[in-house]
Amino acid sequence: MSLTLTPDTIDDLIYSARAGDLPALQTDLSTLSTQTNSTPGQIIAAAIDTLPAEEGGSGSSLLHYPAANGNLEILTYLLTHLTQLPSAEAHKILNHRNYSGNTPLHWAALNTHLECVKALVEGGADVAIKNAAGLDAVFLAERADWNTRAEGEGEADGEGDEESAGEMTRGRQVVEWLLSSEKAGELESGVGEAKE
Repeated sequence: MSLTLTPDTIDDLIYSARAGDLPALQTDLSTLSTQTNSTPGQIIAAAIDTLPAEEGGSGSSLLHYPAANGNLEILTYLLTHLTQLPSAEAHKILNHRNYSGNTPLHWAALNTHLECVKALVEGGADVAIKNAAGLDAVFLAERADWNTRAEGEGEADGEGDEESAGEMTRGRQVVEWLLSSEKAGELESGVGEAKE
């Protein structure tokens, strides 16, 4: 079943997700479920900002906003409802690319929200997807780490370089977790082959 939501309805859902208003989001999804005879998962899948970029649209899904803002509670709530969908449809929404080619995982990694990154990857987000600039989530987290270091450290005098090298910044935590989850995925996919 293909569900079409009005731009105003999509804006309301996005506002609640962006603002971190879980009660309003729950109420809206419940009301819309009754009105459209759909599941909350179907509504979440249909809630894509399709307004053209020239008019302020982003092409983002409902998952993009809590991922970018580090709102694990709302992200987890949305992901739970996506499990009601057929896996191919859930995977499509989980890895939805906005007008810049960024998925919710890109936004979570760029903003160094480790718990959101974990929730998305554990939900099935594809770590290897590249955005329109050819960058994956790992690179975006690394770049966020570089920007943090450039703003907060005294590179001009060379002080602090050795100390910061061992520091576990938020960006570095995201990078290391993503790289370890990719490695674990490679090992899991190779386990059957290795035993043959």
